[in-house]
Amino acid sequence: MWRTTSRVPPKIKIHGRRSRCTKPPVVPQPPLSTPFEAHPPQQPPPPPPKKGGSFFKFLGVTTLAAGGVVGYAWYDSNFRKQIEDNVPYSKDAFDALFQLIPTSETPKTTDKPGPLIPNISSKPEEESKMRRKVPQTQQSDIPPMPAPPMTAPPPAATTPVATPEKTERERKKEEAERRLKQKEAEEAAENAALEVYIENLTDSCNKVIQQALEKQTEVITTTKQHSEALKKAMDDTSEILNKDSQWQEVSSAYGARLDAVTSSDRLVTQAREQLQKLKNAITEGKSQAMTKKNKILISAQETFNKLNSELNKQDTQVKKVESQSKMMLKYKDLVEQGKKQFQKELESIMPDVKLGQARGKKLTEEELNSLIAHAHRRIEQLQKQLAEQIALEQQRIQQALEQQIQEDDRLSDQRVANEQQKLKNEFVIQKEKWESDSRVVFEQELRQHLARQAAAHSDHLRDVLKIQEKELEQVFERELNTKLIEERQSFHTEVANWIARLRGIESAVEGRAESERVSRKAQQLWLACVALNKALMHGIEDIEVWELKIKPLANEIAAVSDAAGNHPYVKAIVKSIPEVSYKRGVWTDDSLIQRFNKVHRVCRRVAMIDETGGGLGKYFLSYIQSFFIFESVYARVTSDEIELDKLSTYQILANAKYWMDRDDLEMAVRYMNQLQGEPRRVAEEWLKESKLHLETRQATQALMAFASASGLGTIF
Repeated sequence: MWRTTSRVPPKIKIHGRRSRCTKPPVVPQPPLSTPFEAHPPQQPPPPPPKKGGSFFKFLGVTTLAAGGVVGYAWYDSNFRKQIEDNVPYSKDAFDALFQLIPTSETPKTTDKPGPLIPNISSKPEEESKMRRKVPQTQQSDIPPMPAPPMTAPPPAATTPVATPEKTERERKKEEAERRLKQKEAEEAAENAALEVYIENLTDSCNKVIQQALEKQTEVITTTKQHSEALKKAMDDTSEILNKDSQWQEVSSAYGARLDAVTSSDRLVTQAREQLQKLKNAITEGKSQAMTKKNKILISAQETFNKLNSELNKQDTQVKKVESQSKMMLKYKDLVEQGKKQFQKELESIMPDVKLGQARGKKLTEEELNSLIAHAHRRIEQLQKQLAEQIALEQQRIQQALEQQIQEDDRLSDQRVANEQQKLKNEFVIQKEKWESDSRVVFEQELRQHLARQAAAHSDHLRDVLKIQEKELEQVFERELNTKLIEERQSFHTEVANWIARLRGIESAVEGRAESERVSRKAQQLWLACVALNKALMHGIEDIEVWELKIKPLANEIAAVSDAAGNHPYVKAIVKSIPEVSYKRGVWTDDSLIQRFNKVHRVCRRVAMIDETGGGLGKYFLSYIQSFFIFESVYARVTSDEIELDKLSTYQILANAKYWMDRDDLEMAVRYMNQLQGEPRRVAEEWLKESKLHLETRQATQALMAFASASGLGTIF
């Protein structure tokens, strides 16, 4: 290797002198003899050995420098490229020299710049081999420059063996980061270009559509002016001399209308083309993987829907005005046809007289009589036609109404179709927004999760991320499909409902007012009954003490009476409510339950005391016995038959408690009403309040049933 590099300095020197070198691959002997042959004629008187020593010193330094340059150029491709750019013919000399170097080392240096080029399609295996070989060349080529060449081989044989896996891992990591950055840069460039393109298209669409809308407005105005001028010229018979000016106005209005229609058609065509370009750009952006997540596509879709809707609405107005104008033109044609028919009839009666030509010529008496007779016949004919027209007027009016209804149905169907398409477009935009937001949230969560896992599990991250990515994709796809199905079903349901509502609006408007009034009264009655029931069941809610929760029901009952409007059934029910409920109120369910627990406990303690009473010992025995008597229930459903005469006080209390635990106050009152003696006296007050509560609740339930029936009556 060192012998090969010793030949390099003559080549570098020869290439540096353009006047003496014509071929790049020159043999190294002539440069050594050429300076030596040129030197003797200039040799001074001192002895030749002294001059020969300085020459060989210069030659050795030059050779060493040239060899170092060539060696470093073989090692560093960037340095070699710099030399080739600045020194002429150096590239050919390097190619010729490097061919003499052993081929086992050439791939290390010539392929070194490969991985530095951002080529995504390069093979990972070839890059890994080149990356492994680069450290070997670096450590084997650095020693020959400052030291003899024999010191280079030992490091090359020992150093790179220690870290091949680490180098491969780092190389793959760098390559992945590089590819990721390159992909992000490409996506950013594509999105930026798409945003600029769509913004330009949006501005162009706004401008063109605004011009088209203005021109369509002008078409509507000119069409109306033409129709009005035509109607005035045909209907106005007072100013016979000004007819020419009136028809001149009609002609001018028609010309202005044609100009406006032509310009409008051209601008509408341009607007449609611009909208189609915008739609194609949106579709293409959504089809590209790099740009389908760009939010400008959603705003562009909204702009497209808005502009398209405005253009369609204005186009509908233009068609409506043009339809009215066609009716006026048809009327004009009928008038002209009648005039021509009358002129033909006059020509058939008086062929020699040319109407409108001989103004100064007078008609003869015979011609005048013929003309008068024809006028009379014509008047009679017109009178008959008028009678027929009057007879057929109702039928024609009905036909005109049917035609108008058909036209209205067609316009309404078109509007419904437009609104349906608008709703579909809005749904698509909303769906894309949801997809974009969910995708952003999903990506943010995934990146945060990956970052946390990378810090804690760097070695195990690859396998874990693959599993998590699959699971998250499945969950996301499943949720996305579920949401899409739900939204699609909801959208179809809403569209069907709106179509049904639109079809039934005309038939439902007339009877809506009375139904609303009755329904409102029923709602007021229902609310009043609910308020009465709430006051009955809960009393004063802010107070926790059950003895103080009793609330007078006068206001609630008055509200029910006002809402019912003096209905006889309501009046009868209200009269049946006890007067105590008005002034004092009734005990609530919770209060009665809590009070029943106390009454039940006391009644068990005095169960042995009959109507005649007893002494202190009997009371004590009854109290002691209450602890040894277990409760047993015989009637667990309302259909069970029991003999009340055979029930003891404890059994009555057990059955009453059983039904109270199941919120059946009525059954509990029935059982408690069977008590006798001291238990009856203890429970007397509770029975009274419970009966008052049941009476009031029964009336309230009857009122609520009436209110419910009234509400159902308004529905059906």
